Amino acid sequence: MSSETVEAIDPGRSALIAYDVCRRALTPPDPARREAIRPVLDAWVRLIGAARAAGLPVIYTTPVSRADGADVVLLPTDLGARTGVPSLTNSVEGTDDAAFPDEIAPAAADYVFLKRRPSAFYGTGVAELLRMLRRDTILIGGGATNRGVETSVREAFNMDLRTIVVRECCWGGDREAHEYSLNRAMAMFCRVRTLAAVERLLAAGGAGSTMPLVSPW
Repeated sequence: MSSETVEAIDPGRSALIAYDVCRRALTPPDPARREAIRPVLDAWVRLIGAARAAGLPVIYTTPVSRADGADVVLLPTDLGARTGVPSLTNSVEGTDDAAFPDEIAPAAADYVFLKRRPSAFYGTGVAELLRMLRRDTILIGGGATNRGVETSVREAFNMDLRTIVVRECCWGGDREAHEYSLNRAMAMFCRVRTLAAVERLLAAGGAGSTMPLVSPW
């Protein structure tokens, strides 16, 4: 029997983290890139709709730095040396790039956090919000899969948060690294599930769980 048939998502203990679903990533100006990423944006429309319908808090993060770069520290990394990709690739705070596509714009009841480092939790207040709302399970997706999403999943594991990564809502510029992160690297720290499976679990409203829920808060 598939594990997806016996799992559950308890809406009263869960929250959705829309990790870095900003315009720069999901509605880029280049037509070819915009077309390529469109399925991810469409997946986010579905996931956010399902989460809101189930009553989950929806938490957005967007990666930003000051225009003058005063809050940026570019540490030396092997990837940077090999490819020229800097260790931080944030948008400039306050620009359209850092805002969210109209299709998935935050609603009045949602939460938005500025994020200056790869983790959804480090220096953002997201962990404190989850504690205040008494949520011990997170749904998450975003990009890049093997960078910020995986960083956040590992940190959530350290905080004893149950985590479900939604496969179709993740993306990355390095396809091999993206797939490895979803299929291998994060398997030790979370559950990776399809969007359709998560939609079914949200619609079920927590029925059928076989897992004891012990809150870390």
